[in-house]
Amino acid sequence: MTNCQACAAEIIGRERFCRNCGAPVAVLIEDLADTHQFESTAPPLTPAHAGIAESAGQFYGPASTAYPLAQASGFLKQTMRSIKRLLRKKVVWPLVFLLVSLFIVSGLAIGRQMIRTRRLRRAETAVEVDRFKQARRAKLAENARRKVEENVQNSLGFKPAPVSQGEYPDLQGVFVASLTTDYSPAALANIQAGDVLTELNGKPVPGIMDLGQVADSLKPGGEASVKLYRDGEIVASTIRAADRLLPPLQPKIDPRDQGFLGVGSVTRRCCAPGSKRWGLEVRRLIDNSPADLAGLQLGDLITEFDGHATLTPDEFTRQILATKPRTKITLKVYRASVAQTVELILGHGL
Repeated sequence: MTNCQACAAEIIGRERFCRNCGAPVAVLIEDLADTHQFESTAPPLTPAHAGIAESAGQFYGPASTAYPLAQASGFLKQTMRSIKRLLRKKVVWPLVFLLVSLFIVSGLAIGRQMIRTRRLRRAETAVEVDRFKQARRAKLAENARRKVEENVQNSLGFKPAPVSQGEYPDLQGVFVASLTTDYSPAALANIQAGDVLTELNGKPVPGIMDLGQVADSLKPGGEASVKLYRDGEIVASTIRAADRLLPPLQPKIDPRDQGFLGVGSVTRRCCAPGSKRWGLEVRRLIDNSPADLAGLQLGDLITEFDGHATLTPDEFTRQILATKPRTKITLKVYRASVAQTVELILGHGL
């Protein structure tokens, strides 16, 4: 049950008009809206319609009069007009061309710099890779050389070394740096430190790797011919090879049982007066050492140590350390052009 909005009479049922005043009954919210077309000559609202308008006023408000989009649109149009006016001027086009040219040139410069940077990085990477490969090849070659030297020391009994081009400019072979022991295959074959081995088993050995290949082909206990260059002459001999996989038996000498001579530094020098024999020139002496007390002087040329040829620093050191302290030994020395024999007693290494 509802009441009429105009006269407040009671409406019964679903009637559309008031029985008292004839005003339409508002069943839906749309019924409250004024659907009359606006005309300036239209009669004023009846009291009933006025009531409806007043009741509907609480749901509606005045329309907004601000139009920000219209203002933004006007600003955009004004900007476009300003740009068009600038473009119509002849001075602007050179500036535009200059800016575009600068942009293109800058882009090309940046692109070239990026290309150069990439090429430089690739070149640096290639150099690093090449260095790594070279270092790896050098390491592999060094390991292979050490393995060959070890096999030569085990099978032939001497420490090999490359031939010095300063000492032998026209000679190819393998330099005998020192013997492993006084009873090694090389020592028993009358090979001396300072010799240059040129042939083994009838094959030339111009380098250590070549010598290693020929030595590996020898059977343990088998004999092979050798040719040596010694003091300007070719010396032939025969060597009995040992097992290259077994190192030679060497007695371990306690440092307290190693001899001490007191010659601090020696170098190879040629030649002994009246011969082509190499020797070891004394470059430094230790004060109050056995060598100093025995009268050795700087510049003396040592050619023998207690009857053994000492033509390399390694062999000279090996002979000293292998001799027990307080042992009396003799040195063959050339001073100027005079050969001398010096006797002395070795001291203690420690």
